[in-house]
Amino acid sequence: MGLFSLLGGKKEKALQPGQLDEEIRIARERELEEVREAHAALDWPTIPKLNHVNLPGVECCLAETVPEERKDDIGQIIYEDDISIDELRELNDQELLFVLTTFDEFDREVPIPDYERNRRKVYNEIIRRVRDAEILYVIYDKSTGYPFIDHGYGLLYFGKEMAEEAAELYKKQYRQVMVKEIEVEPQQEEQGAARKGYFDFLYCIGLEDLIIDNGAYRVKFKRDEISAAPGEWNRVIKDAPVNPQLCFSMLDMLEERRWPVKYEKRDEILALKEKRMIGNLFNGKYIVPMQYEGHAEKTESGRVRMGKDTKFTFFMVKTADDKIFMPVFTDGFEFGKMKLGHEWNAAVFSFSDIARFIRDKDGVAINPAGHRIFMPKEQIIAIDSANRAYRETKAQQNRRADDDNAVKRAVNGAMAHMENN
Repeated sequence: MGLFSLLGGKKEKALQPGQLDEEIRIARERELEEVREAHAALDWPTIPKLNHVNLPGVECCLAETVPEERKDDIGQIIYEDDISIDELRELNDQELLFVLTTFDEFDREVPIPDYERNRRKVYNEIIRRVRDAEILYVIYDKSTGYPFIDHGYGLLYFGKEMAEEAAELYKKQYRQVMVKEIEVEPQQEEQGAARKGYFDFLYCIGLEDLIIDNGAYRVKFKRDEISAAPGEWNRVIKDAPVNPQLCFSMLDMLEERRWPVKYEKRDEILALKEKRMIGNLFNGKYIVPMQYEGHAEKTESGRVRMGKDTKFTFFMVKTADDKIFMPVFTDGFEFGKMKLGHEWNAAVFSFSDIARFIRDKDGVAINPAGHRIFMPKEQIIAIDSANRAYRETKAQQNRRADDDNAVKRAVNGAMAHMENN
């Protein structure tokens, strides 16, 4: 159907530019009005559940944050042809999140014209507010000292009161949580030092999926929509290792293990989380404090290449029961918590390297000032041996596959030669 047919005009009748614009505007208004009428029977959205945990007699969301008469007013924004950014900036945080929620729920019932374009304006305004916030409030897990993870998501809030009310709901689910006031971009201690903001910290612990204002009107977003990964600002990869997947899997496992509840298949879920953590352990690179005498060369990746006569000593920590553990650190954030003196160097080693170093020790302490995961050497050596065997098996399978492919190529080539002759 042509444009003139759509507008009810005749092809042979020419319209002036102003007339054409007016016809398009009228058609657009008619289309939006039809959608508004189709939505007339729908109720305005209400606050969604906090999460999927169901406990009898326990409320699952906060009290309503947007009055009904206010919903009647700002809910009409979704029917505007071209939403004004200035109009959105006049809304408070919960009103803005309500408009986004209304966009999504109503569009699922009857599609809204230009839904993606106008919804993106609302979403971008929310992301701008998160990015520009000087202070955010984050729910932390007391049992780990790190941000609480709810079904894979970290929980951020614009306001302290709402964060504390949400934390009370989590406590009723037997979570050991608290609210922390976070300075998003703290002042740097040293002039010219690398920027270390809160979203950089979230990158290091692998918390990429976030929710703002969970328990009220909310939205899910990605950490990298706020800040690039450390080292990406100038397209320079830092030497210091980071292990975000490992850190996330450690936190997720610890929080699950320390949650004092029982539910169906909990043992299986905990076992899966432990297995994921162990898989990430082997693939990690770690900062290890050490001292050495003699020739040693530090590579660009942070690894130390020893001379044959080099003597080295590792920093050790002693537990209350007099066991000796080698501390290893997943990243610079964790290493910095130990506040070691300048006499200790920071070297980078693989998991297999560490497995060799601890044979006369009791085990390894992963981030002893943070995650505090103490693993006995028997477990470390067993993990290393199992992964070495697995990789060797995979290598043999790949070699056999390459040999099989070579034979197939030779046979196919011979057959083609016979057919051509």
